[in-house]
Amino acid sequence: MAERRCVFIDFDGTLAHQGVVPPAQAEAVRRARANGHAVLLCTGRCASIVVDEVAALFDGVVASAGGWIRVGDELLLDRRFPEELGRRTVELLLHHDVPFVLETPDALLCTPRSARELRRRSRPAPPAEGLGRGLEDLLDAIVMPEDPAACSFAKISVWGSPVPVERLASEIGPEVGALPNSIEAGAGSGELHLASVDKADGVRRVAEHLGIDLAATVGIGDGMNDLGMLRTVGTAIAIDGAPQPVLEAARGVTVPGPPAGGIGTAFERLGML
Repeated sequence: MAERRCVFIDFDGTLAHQGVVPPAQAEAVRRARANGHAVLLCTGRCASIVVDEVAALFDGVVASAGGWIRVGDELLLDRRFPEELGRRTVELLLHHDVPFVLETPDALLCTPRSARELRRRSRPAPPAEGLGRGLEDLLDAIVMPEDPAACSFAKISVWGSPVPVERLASEIGPEVGALPNSIEAGAGSGELHLASVDKADGVRRVAEHLGIDLAATVGIGDGMNDLGMLRTVGTAIAIDGAPQPVLEAARGVTVPGPPAGGIGTAFERLGML
């Protein structure tokens, strides 16, 4: 059996396929933990759209791309947009008539117009075997506050924006960065996040908390928001077909995607099962 490892696994496209965790993926996580390894979810999703049955698979969750960290029952970090920056950001999105959701650990906050647009874009999918219900988990988390600009939030997802997401970030200012959306492609869809927050921060914070050397950490991911994580861990693994920068960060080491049980493949290679 390999030395004790601390593994960080991305959700969409790495652990889950269309928001559902296949049974083989879940079983691989359970077996690795039973063998003494620490396994954490490390996702761009906020905690409110990581359903309980998925969160229960793990020793902890790094959510909001590094802005929210829980290990066991202990909350280590809950980072939000500063109040003035948050209001300015939301007012800009409203000015450009951008559909958006404000991501918080408790809910997805949006306007009635954005909620209608999100539901309109959602395509019913046949039920898949596994943990989670895909887009239904997102729709169930929607709350429509009276004044979104007054709300506290960690990150923003936008879609179908008439203004490219990169330009939105530029108009807001250097405190905010932009990333592609892992669910919907296109220049008008993406994520706005605090530029100072990264999954790499979650890796370091968790490893320090657990007393595990970074050399014994593993990261598995498929998206651009995984770059910091993959560049920080001792062993980086990408998903087949990931963007070129992600493959480069993993030095070409890849495993299959969720339908083919890539997490189990990775754990087998590392001697963790």
